[in-house]
Amino acid sequence: MSFALNALTSASRSRSLLSRNRLEFLSNSLLYTPKRFRSSGNRSKRHENVSHRNGGLGIPLQKQGSSFKWRKPTIVERPQLHLSSDDRSGIIQHFEENVQRWSEQRVLHSRLEAFGIPKADIQPLLKLFVSEVLAGNLSHSAAYDKYMLDRFARSTPEDLPQTYSDIVYTGILYAWAADPSTRSKIESVIPPATLLCIQRLFHAARLEHPADDYLEARRTRRKIIMHVGPTNSGKTHHALRALAAAPTGVYAGPLRLLAHEIWERLNLGQIVPLGVEETGPAQPAMNTAFDVDVTSTTTSPAVQSLGNPQFARACNMITGEEHKIVDPEATLESATVEMLSMSKKYDLAVIDEIQMIADVSRGFAWTSAVLGVNAKEVHLCGEETAVPIVQALLAETHDVLEVRRYKRLTPLQIDKSLDRDLKKVQKGDCIVAFSRHNIFWLKRSIEKATGMKCAVVYGKLPPQIRSGQAQLFNDPNSDYDVIVGSDAIGMGLNLKIRRIVFESIGKFDGEVLRPLSISQTKQIAGRAGRYGMLDEQCGLATTFLPEDLEFLEQALAKPFEPLPAAILAPSQSSSRLIARALPPLANMRTIYDAHIYVSKTQPHYRYSSASTGKGADILDQYAEQLALDDRIKFLLAPVPWREADCLEILHKLIKSYADDLSVGLRSLFEGTHYLETLVAVENRMLTLPYPKCDDKTLITLELFHKLLGLYAWLAFRNPVAYYEPELVEEWKPRVERAMHWALEGVTRHTKQTQKNFDSSMMMSRVEFRTAGDLRKQRKVEALKKKETRKQLGPVHA
Repeated sequence: MSFALNALTSASRSRSLLSRNRLEFLSNSLLYTPKRFRSSGNRSKRHENVSHRNGGLGIPLQKQGSSFKWRKPTIVERPQLHLSSDDRSGIIQHFEENVQRWSEQRVLHSRLEAFGIPKADIQPLLKLFVSEVLAGNLSHSAAYDKYMLDRFARSTPEDLPQTYSDIVYTGILYAWAADPSTRSKIESVIPPATLLCIQRLFHAARLEHPADDYLEARRTRRKIIMHVGPTNSGKTHHALRALAAAPTGVYAGPLRLLAHEIWERLNLGQIVPLGVEETGPAQPAMNTAFDVDVTSTTTSPAVQSLGNPQFARACNMITGEEHKIVDPEATLESATVEMLSMSKKYDLAVIDEIQMIADVSRGFAWTSAVLGVNAKEVHLCGEETAVPIVQALLAETHDVLEVRRYKRLTPLQIDKSLDRDLKKVQKGDCIVAFSRHNIFWLKRSIEKATGMKCAVVYGKLPPQIRSGQAQLFNDPNSDYDVIVGSDAIGMGLNLKIRRIVFESIGKFDGEVLRPLSISQTKQIAGRAGRYGMLDEQCGLATTFLPEDLEFLEQALAKPFEPLPAAILAPSQSSSRLIARALPPLANMRTIYDAHIYVSKTQPHYRYSSASTGKGADILDQYAEQLALDDRIKFLLAPVPWREADCLEILHKLIKSYADDLSVGLRSLFEGTHYLETLVAVENRMLTLPYPKCDDKTLITLELFHKLLGLYAWLAFRNPVAYYEPELVEEWKPRVERAMHWALEGVTRHTKQTQKNFDSSMMMSRVEFRTAGDLRKQRKVEALKKKETRKQLGPVHA
């Protein structure tokens, strides 16, 4: 318990102090002692600056043959509470020992004042609360359960102890103050009006039974089947076959790439329905991004390389940025999880990557899907870590749960470290780095050291480009024998990776460099050795630096840790309720903070504490012009608030909507460097003999693509205000072609090595109509009806 106090104290220090300190791993953590490699001279200083801009990641300082003297920055373990839900006495001790320090925080006093508690009443209220806690009145057996003190044990590796404890303490404070049994005691130190203010906010924010919000799903007792296992275990095999056999059904996944593959394969008859076995030989699809058994000898392959017309099913695709309508009456749908309908009724639903239910940014969509999808049978596919949290959610819904567990089809082994030698990179390797700068440095250096070409994959690349890079790597005739990427390689891509090489075991979290979590390490390493795709009978994982190998070995040997909680997100209805309970003109940050700090939920739920600061601050500048619902919609949209280069466009977009309630895409981008860059690259594509580009140009194209996706997202939800979605459909393919070209041009190429590989731009093999096509059709039909009525003349009784 002394560690909990130390962690709480160390976490409260300034960022600069935390980044200089090196915390040793505790005995129950991975044993890794960070080291720093230094060199002297101006060159060292120059690289120190570059490293700082890229999150402090290691970069080479001096070449020695094909090896490099590698300056490795300090990796700082994130302080954690290390409390167990089974240790009630330990939780109570932590609760009582730290309450005084928590009550004295300035940030707490400022937040309570923003929540409507008069400044003069804050200190007396907190003093009474502290005395009640220290007297044991909030931690005896009945109070322990009443105030759900076990929430202290549900922090995640991403939570700082001070921040997480603040959330739990504040929630307990409001639950205690709103309890009728404490009313007389509290009114002895603060006025009744202040207590009423506290109670109003508490009742506006409480959400003890989120499942009750999904009435359609509660009208039936659903059957939930969980398919869980590590990467390359075939866990989605039966779920996809069940979907292909369902009279009505939906697939919901985390990426457009996955939704697109399901959409295409169902329409082409490439997914074999459950209960149907092929009479002749069937060739499994080796290029599927789904975790299916491609070598099963007992059942038909779930996904075939060639379609069977007998299996073809009409399926529509719905993502945040595009709709592909094959048939308005189609009985199957494929969607990204945020676009999953809670009002439609399905016979079967497949929800992929269920472990993302705990993701602080997007987990709310999986929580909503598990609680609210209106399907008789629901298949959840993902990691074992999600089983306890799903069990807790379904205990409220009273649905039937069946868990099916799968083992990895090929073993995963540790290989020898590359020992800083880039010449040891081999064909089929995937080098994983955690900064865009390092990814491109590794690409250039590996190509120079080995003569092999490298494909690249990282999070900010659009899905179409990532898919194209994956195809380059998988194609044995493309000359792209190595792939360099971020942890984005872990989802939605089918990669023939023989060996995973970790360039680093640390990832920048916005403040300092943190060690990878057990889950992150396992997910990334598990991408090696896709079953049936390689001649080897196992996958390999290793590190670039020999001193990192012990970390990898211990991480892969550790069991998965259960997810602590399912993520909830503020909705428009909850935000309206809370806004009415807050002081007039409360800003967006305060409304979101009230969800996080005040709401009473069951311990297995929590609101996302992902920062909305930048977006909230920008939107509050337009508070007098934008309605609350509009501001919430902007915060829910995929807006790149943290990209400084996008802020001018974002301000222009918001101001145009606030002033005129309409935003034209052409006027939004005319005269900006985004269009100028696109035109310049297209001119170079026509005149240069081979691609030649710089990082800055590629970054501009990436941001342009993201902003076009944002406009499309907004246009689907408000086509009247965002009235030029057709222009997005014209510009996006142009940007994607330019990005393909620019991505090859980032490194030096010759005419002999240059290949024009643009397979992701090929025409779709499925005929469909876009949402724009349907809008045009409806307009034509409306004009025809109007003309018909005009020709018929007035109708007389």
